[in-house]
Amino acid sequence: MRFTVKNVGIGCERTGILTGFTKSNVVIETPTAALLTQGASVVNLTAEVLSKVFTTPQLLWVPLCNSSHLENGVKAQGEGIAKFAGLPNHVTCTTLHNTNELTQKGHFEGKMAPLWTKQGKKMITADRYMDYMEAFKPDIMLAVADGRTTLADGYKRNVKAVERSLSYFDTCMYRYKASDALKSTALVGVIVGTGNPKKCSDCIDHILKYKDHLLGIALAGITDGTEESMNVPVKDLEHIFRTVGRALPEDMVHFVEGCWNPEIIMIAIEHGWDVFDGTYPVKLTNSGQALAFNFDLTENSEDMCILDLIDERYSDEFKPILKGCECLTCKKHTRAYIRHLLNTREMLSNVLLSIHNLHHFDQLFVHARRHIAERTYEAYKNHIITQFRLFKEQQTEVKKPEVPEKEIEHMKKKMCVSNGDLPKVVNGSG
Repeated sequence: MRFTVKNVGIGCERTGILTGFTKSNVVIETPTAALLTQGASVVNLTAEVLSKVFTTPQLLWVPLCNSSHLENGVKAQGEGIAKFAGLPNHVTCTTLHNTNELTQKGHFEGKMAPLWTKQGKKMITADRYMDYMEAFKPDIMLAVADGRTTLADGYKRNVKAVERSLSYFDTCMYRYKASDALKSTALVGVIVGTGNPKKCSDCIDHILKYKDHLLGIALAGITDGTEESMNVPVKDLEHIFRTVGRALPEDMVHFVEGCWNPEIIMIAIEHGWDVFDGTYPVKLTNSGQALAFNFDLTENSEDMCILDLIDERYSDEFKPILKGCECLTCKKHTRAYIRHLLNTREMLSNVLLSIHNLHHFDQLFVHARRHIAERTYEAYKNHIITQFRLFKEQQTEVKKPEVPEKEIEHMKKKMCVSNGDLPKVVNGSG
């Protein structure tokens, strides 16, 4: 497997291609976002629907936390996770956790890392992780890392994160080089400790000692999935993308983990980052929101770039989510219909929203690649960021409705909280 840089823009932004997969003639263009999977299937979409949304092979993001239960079945079949999930023509990239989900802090025990699954916590070593990888046979795999840290974490937390991650990495590298089952799999090192520049630099230096055996480097250690950790000043994130990006070889793929919004993604691309984990459109779908960016630099859209389709304002809007969108949802369904499905909690709502959001999110990168090639990326980046900031400003202006005092008193009585008393416990329950 190899990565080739095709075009470089005016700054550090670039386009590239991933080739050399065991699947013949598969090419993944970058910058791009992977498609998040649940149990190795794209969230909310069957393989048949996926083939209609994307006619070319896609990069699938496969967190072990929601796919570890497939190990025995994958082993029995013996042809890897993509074939087992019915997606043999797509490219799989495995990692430990899903960055769109909150995971509890701590729980590290010696050389063991916590794997949070639907069945609860499992403690696994880096060796055990590599056992999974040898069964899954992914096209790309990220090494185990203690990457669920934030920029607000202290010195000791960053030191521990780097020490653990490098120990895991060494084990992964040793097993990787000795494994026949992973000869067609590319390994990616994971950088952590971004909250401490010195420790982060030590992490980079150690991983790059093995650069001849690596396809790329992934950036973690910025967020633990909480909203608080995501609300980092843009200038701080830009500084990290710039300084870490400059420290990495240009011929390596640069991955970014985290559920980052389009503004942050545009800035990361500007500093040479290539692949994103694709959790953002899933987050929007789960909250009933739809992407609606205007990609034409010569036009201003009257709509917000993100629509809350649960809102009553869309109850009589019999038009597609986005005019001119070529996705299957926009071709056949209206905002009003999708709002109805959302408010009646029909499963079809998530399917239709997923089709649109995944298609539209992909278009964000398609246009980014075009503008990089045409050396107009700066204008495109500013066009997207302007729309997103306008959306954020509107969100902050929305005030919560005030609750009348009579209603508050009624609620207190109903909850047995009159005069500051706590609710009484009846039969052991509150």
